[in-house]
Amino acid sequence: MKKIFLITLLCIFTAFTLAGCGTNKFGTGIDPAAAKVSIKDVYLTPALEGKTVTIEGKIATQCTSNGCWFILVDTTGQIFVNLAPNNFTLPPNQGKQVRVTGKIASSPNGMQIIASGVEVG
Repeated sequence: MKKIFLITLLCIFTAFTLAGCGTNKFGTGIDPAAAKVSIKDVYLTPALEGKTVTIEGKIATQCTSNGCWFILVDTTGQIFVNLAPNNFTLPPNQGKQVRVTGKIASSPNGMQIIASGVEVG
């Protein structure tokens, strides 16, 4: 009986450990139908404004007070990612690889992504 209990406990622990190894999703997640673009594309293709896209990169800087924005960088540039309009936040993930789906919008400080979903990992 003790052996069965230990095996069951080990299986539960393993399942929780493996579940933590995947990606963490925030907001609505990544839209597989969204066009995949680079940050450079956002700045060089005015027709992308208002369109939903997915961009992959790393978090360079992140809001430390409540995780409502971050700066995304890829090999072509950097862009501001705004999470607040869609009412979700991101725990500290600076330096981690992410994918972001959202609408491209202009702001007084340049282009930004109004994120609807983020995957970390």
